[in-house]
Amino acid sequence: MLKTLRLDLTGLISAFRGQDPIFYLGCCYIVLNYLRPQLIYPYLNILPWTQIVILVGLSLMFLRGQLKFNTTQFMVFLFALLATLSALNSQYPYISGRSITTPMIFAVEVLFLSNCSKSSKQTMLLFSLLFVCLFKMSFFGARIWATRGFGFTSWGIQGPPGFFQNSGEYSLLMAITAVMSIPFILSLAIKRKYFWLLPITASMTVMGASSRGGQLALVVGALYLLIAYKKLKFKNILYVVALSWLIMVVMPEEQKVRFSTMGKDDTSASRFQYWKAGFEMARDFPLLGVGLNAFPEYYHNHYKVLDGSYLASRKEVSHNSLVQVASTLGFPSLFLYLILHIRIFFTGILRRRDPFMFDKVTIHYIRALRAAILTYLIGSMFMSVAFYPYIYLLLGLSGVVFTSANNTIKGTYEFSK
Repeated sequence: MLKTLRLDLTGLISAFRGQDPIFYLGCCYIVLNYLRPQLIYPYLNILPWTQIVILVGLSLMFLRGQLKFNTTQFMVFLFALLATLSALNSQYPYISGRSITTPMIFAVEVLFLSNCSKSSKQTMLLFSLLFVCLFKMSFFGARIWATRGFGFTSWGIQGPPGFFQNSGEYSLLMAITAVMSIPFILSLAIKRKYFWLLPITASMTVMGASSRGGQLALVVGALYLLIAYKKLKFKNILYVVALSWLIMVVMPEEQKVRFSTMGKDDTSASRFQYWKAGFEMARDFPLLGVGLNAFPEYYHNHYKVLDGSYLASRKEVSHNSLVQVASTLGFPSLFLYLILHIRIFFTGILRRRDPFMFDKVTIHYIRALRAAILTYLIGSMFMSVAFYPYIYLLLGLSGVVFTSANNTIKGTYEFSK
């Protein structure tokens, strides 16, 4: 197996040779965001490498006439513009001002990533590199859970520094990784059993992270894949029931209690209060909300019972991305945010005049994106992650898949003439 792995890695490295500079910059962006060598080796963290890579890449795209701007990217920038206006009109300008550039930075990242791959080979290599980087994170989480004896801890598993350090956000990333990697593995011409270590270790991390939202999201994503691949047959349903029973048997008792009390425990009750208050904020400030990232402060000042306890002094987020967007940015932004989900899900719907159907590999990519955005949507119902990298990564990848598929169809059509 080690010999096979070594040969496969050598072949993968060889496949990266001879590509254009813009593609290499896209690869650097993936490595800097999901492998993060600049944090592993602090002596490298002397420059804003990610920003440099994006600016150089966009400049090259512009000079070569390869910078394409489509409807989805326009909506992302419009969403970012509304978020910026919300920050400028915030009820708490000093809070919103701290992150006023974040929405536009994510929009630029989507534009860059969407344009860094032009062929099906580059798309495959970009996905491969992403999953190699994510495997490091999934293996870490699975190892931590295994060393605990697969037991339960209230704090879950802490992820790497940055956006995914919190256990819940780390769990959601791994749930997305698990479901998105399965169609990709099925798309590969070379079949290797060790490829399945990625979705397995990612799923283990979700279980060990003790996040109900992440675990529920993983289940929904997996069910979508069963339906998409027409595997929801009686025999497979029995397998799923048996596997679910086995998971319930080995699941720590504390985790079972958390699921059995879901919707009735103190955590659920407090979140219902956040959601209710969030939509009241949106009703009172329908156009631009209370201000970018201003939910905790506004809730604390207008809704929270200040009884002197420890919890009363904490400023909580909305714990729901839809509520987060509606309350802090307003209803127009919520509408755009939902449209972005739909655009990712329907990545595969091209113009009606396209004369050819997708190849099988592209269909796998489309299913991967659909499973991923469904997983994200479910998980984000329990987390305030509208301005975390998840959906922006998926928007960028949907642009990559759309571009390479469109170029393939165009090339096939021109060849047929």
